[in-house]
Amino acid sequence: MGANVSDTVEKAIIIVAELFLFITACMFTIGGINAQEAAITTIRQATEQEERHLYTSLQVNGKETYTGAEVLQSIQQIHNLNANIRVGNQFFSKSLELEVTDVSGVNLDKIYDVSYVRDGMGIVTTIVFT
Repeated sequence: MGANVSDTVEKAIIIVAELFLFITACMFTIGGINAQEAAITTIRQATEQEERHLYTSLQVNGKETYTGAEVLQSIQQIHNLNANIRVGNQFFSKSLELEVTDVSGVNLDKIYDVSYVRDGMGIVTTIVFT
């Protein structure tokens, strides 16, 4: 009878230990899922913030602004944008040669407001940063 009780106690301890490990594993899994969900939410919000500079929409979201670095990047992408760019008094034609273009007038520390000049069909012809 002593061996029977000992085996039962040993089995009970093993079951409790396995149950404890299972609950711990479940808690770590839930924590990992929550961390992954938070990371995905952060990435989605960052992407939405970037996309507002890449796409135009019909919805008015208030004043659109660009950093000096984003303005400089727009000038670098002028051929892809297929639009002229004006930064203050400086005009950049959509047919300019990037290698010989002087962009020293773009202040990287400034925040620029942006507006768009469109033709009769609604196509952007000039992007104006002020």
